[in-house]
Amino acid sequence: MSTMPFNPKEANKLFKDLLKEIKENQVIVIYRHTLPDFDALGTQMGLVYWIKDNFPEKEVHYVGEGHDKFIPSLFPQPEVLENKWYQDHAKKFLAIVVDTGSLERISENNIQFASKIIKIDHHPNVEPYGNMNIVYDMLGSCAELVALFCEVFANKYIVSKQAAEYFYIGIVGDTGRFQYHDTRGMTLRLAADLLDTGIDIDSIYSRMYLSTFNSLEFLKFVLNTYKRTESGICYYVVSAQNQKDLGISMNEGKLHINTFRNVQGVEICISVTEDEAKGNWRVSLRSTRVKIGGVASQFEGGGHDFASGCKLATLDDLPKLINALEKAIEEQKNVGTK
Repeated sequence: MSTMPFNPKEANKLFKDLLKEIKENQVIVIYRHTLPDFDALGTQMGLVYWIKDNFPEKEVHYVGEGHDKFIPSLFPQPEVLENKWYQDHAKKFLAIVVDTGSLERISENNIQFASKIIKIDHHPNVEPYGNMNIVYDMLGSCAELVALFCEVFANKYIVSKQAAEYFYIGIVGDTGRFQYHDTRGMTLRLAADLLDTGIDIDSIYSRMYLSTFNSLEFLKFVLNTYKRTESGICYYVVSAQNQKDLGISMNEGKLHINTFRNVQGVEICISVTEDEAKGNWRVSLRSTRVKIGGVASQFEGGGHDFASGCKLATLDDLPKLINALEKAIEEQKNVGTK
């Protein structure tokens, strides 16, 4: 969690600059990160609809890989812009990238053709990129940041029911339904304003958290195979063969990581999922009080203090990761005793 307080005056200046860019560009493409989650998709589509609702004359596109669970139940299929489109529009469109800390993680990345690039994010700004960075890592979600931008100009521009639904999904997704430490008073006030547009939270939650028998079988697998260390680390491993046997996608490997989050004595939860296509293992890390972002950065990753991700070249590297996390746990204990 960032110790830097949110600065409304600074944010408002950046918001005015963002609005100016949106007004001045006729063609806008909105990007988000690979392996999209609720926040990436919710922020992207919320901003798409906000622009379309208030500036209907503009040409707005949304791109990125799909998601086999969230699309089309929650979000529309992403657009596919061919190379010819980018060549024809070279230096003629504004690129807005949401919820994406690094250039490497941009899905369907063709931002080199953009005339200007704006980064909007809530991850630590380890890799600034583009012409404008609107980054506040103390916020619980990128959707909260963009919803705040919309709220600042609410006296002139509307937030439609559809845009509000997308922003709400993004906020709920990254704050764990307002359970996590980075849920603030501002978060709840924004959520209340989104609710006041008339969105149906019963419908939203039922679609967000709809499960399947495959997911249930996967949970059984996790509970039967997880490991735990004396230091308080709980982890499970999902190989490519496991994914095939269970009928789940690689994206779903981290689905049950929070199962262990509130278990007494557990400090850190880990899911380790084989990415057969890329020949590595994707790791998701969650913690309630031990800062894990620094450890993730040692293993080709990063993220927030208490929710991060990284990669392992082989499963043989897992003990090294666990050892580094155990050191982080010990350091946290030492801080607590001082």
